[in-house]
Amino acid sequence: MKRPPALDDDDLRIARLLRLGLLDTEAEAVLDHFTELAAAVTGMPIALISLIDQDRQWWKSAVGLPQGGGTHRDFSFCGHAIAGNELFEVEDARTDERFADNPIVVNSPRVVHYAGVPLVMPDGERIGTICVISHSPGRLDEHTRNLLQNIARSIVSVMVLRESERNGRERIKAEQALRESEAKFKIMTDAMPQMVWSTRADGLHDYFNDRWYEFTGTTEGNSLGVGWLGLFSPEDQVRVAAAWQHSHATGEPYQLECRLRYRTGEYRWVLSRALPVRDPAGTVVRWMGTCTDIHDQKVFQEELKAANRRKDEFLAMLAHELRNPLAPISSAAHTLELSAHDPQQVLRASKLINRQVKHMTALVDDLLDVSRVNRGLVSIADKMVDMGQVVQSALEQAHPHMEARQHHVSTQGLEQTACVRGDQVRLVQIISNLLNNAAKYTPHGGRIEVTQTLSGERVLVSVKDNGSGIEPELQPHVFELFTQGARTPDRAQGGLGIGLALVKRVVELHGGTVRVESAGLGCGSTFTVSLPLTKPPSSLQAAELAPVLKQTQRRLHIMVVDDNLDAGLSLGQFLELEGHRVTIRANAAQALLASEEDPAEVYLLDIGLPDMDGYALAQRLGHQPTTRHALMIAVTGYGQAEDVAQSLASGFHHHFVKPLEPARLLEAIAAFSAGPA
Repeated sequence: MKRPPALDDDDLRIARLLRLGLLDTEAEAVLDHFTELAAAVTGMPIALISLIDQDRQWWKSAVGLPQGGGTHRDFSFCGHAIAGNELFEVEDARTDERFADNPIVVNSPRVVHYAGVPLVMPDGERIGTICVISHSPGRLDEHTRNLLQNIARSIVSVMVLRESERNGRERIKAEQALRESEAKFKIMTDAMPQMVWSTRADGLHDYFNDRWYEFTGTTEGNSLGVGWLGLFSPEDQVRVAAAWQHSHATGEPYQLECRLRYRTGEYRWVLSRALPVRDPAGTVVRWMGTCTDIHDQKVFQEELKAANRRKDEFLAMLAHELRNPLAPISSAAHTLELSAHDPQQVLRASKLINRQVKHMTALVDDLLDVSRVNRGLVSIADKMVDMGQVVQSALEQAHPHMEARQHHVSTQGLEQTACVRGDQVRLVQIISNLLNNAAKYTPHGGRIEVTQTLSGERVLVSVKDNGSGIEPELQPHVFELFTQGARTPDRAQGGLGIGLALVKRVVELHGGTVRVESAGLGCGSTFTVSLPLTKPPSSLQAAELAPVLKQTQRRLHIMVVDDNLDAGLSLGQFLELEGHRVTIRANAAQALLASEEDPAEVYLLDIGLPDMDGYALAQRLGHQPTTRHALMIAVTGYGQAEDVAQSLASGFHHHFVKPLEPARLLEAIAAFSAGPA
């Protein structure tokens, strides 16, 4: 920054006179009095008091100056003539070489005899002159000289007194201004949401605003000096102290994220910042700092990082789980090629492919299921359900897993009637998921206990195992999507780790809660589902039995339309083995052309066809007289609720998701075949 030009001596004198208050009306009256007194005691016709020097003459008072005989500046010789700080006298200025160049002295007969006394402040600074002038040569006697010097000293005394008074007033004003400034500063900082603090140049804290004391819950004053450091987390104190010492030593800005004790006793993340305040010379005279609560943002950022990490782990697990069944399927396919004439090999390969396809289908179904539940696309049936029967059904489903690992399973309380409102299929899914989880994470020969208890207006179903347990840091997150515990490289337990997320969401759809308890790794786990009870009717109706699959009663003409040749051929071969006549087409145009010549009775249509989607093709076929009564079945990879709804709206009678279940397909065809031909 460019500095202002330095003040010269004259400017300093004027500045001092202004500070003294000698350039105001009251001061001029005082000086006029002394001017008249000087003229009276010396008997000289002209007397004047001049302030400053010859270059910046500032006349304050004069007696007897000629009218029109020159300006005040023309009398600059009065100060110029006095070289020292004592009385100076000239008997005849007309013959004195020092006044030879002054027009007033040379041209005016009035300026002849001159006497002047400098006005010198106690600190030695000369700020003006009092002088007297006569029209004829002469010399003051000793008494008069003393009187003139006394007048000069009196003027200086008045100046000193006024300076003292002015200094006192200025000090009072400065103190008042400081107090007002401090009050305004406090009001301003207390109105800020941040905690504000400041330190002296030596780095010791001397101020904290109200926000600091409200946040920390400490009493005012106990954070001053170095008391503030103890309020930071013990894990951060060394780091905070080192960062502050570095900034204080180097003058570099201070910035750090650290944990500060909150008034409740917990530690919250804050952003602490400070900047140095420097004087014109660049020296640090103070530090001003703030602390901003960033705890919620910090926690959110950490949660995002953890979620991204879990997502990456999940994708890696998904790739692993999908590749696992693909390897034996590929091997089985080669086996079929090489052993086409060996019925036993063909049977083994077929069973292997069937098992692995079911496994892959279950994985995909789990993914779709949790997605639908998360988006609120799953509807829950509202029926009276006995939780004892739910648990028994879940135990039956989980029995193969328990038996394979030789677990000992015990039950308790299942004989109690505990009815809830909900969806029996989904409730069985919840309990069987917990049982399968316990089976996977419990070593061979482990113990699994299933307990049903009534607690007030709720029923509690607990699944307890003595398996691997859950580490404490993972327990709050086990029901979150993409969360799994540590796995071994061989992924022996399998699965995607999304089952518990699905359990939690389905339980919540039933108005319930689920929690986990574990003492840590190796200590087993207990999962407890809590659901609201409902009053049971007088007698529970028996569950409806699933209808027995109807066998096809007559041979049908079935057209399969799929742009995936392998998929179309394999489905066609299966239907031909069931006794049907099958036509396979790769797109909608071929299907429409073939239907004109030889219309089919059943159409299995893929949705994602290259020239016209399956929805439009079903509508076209439904409007043709020869195919309007045909059975339309969508066979597609699209299985969301909106996909099913669009299928039905387009004229499809059934919507099957690939890979379809042969039994369900045959059931649908058999039902159609049993009707009118």
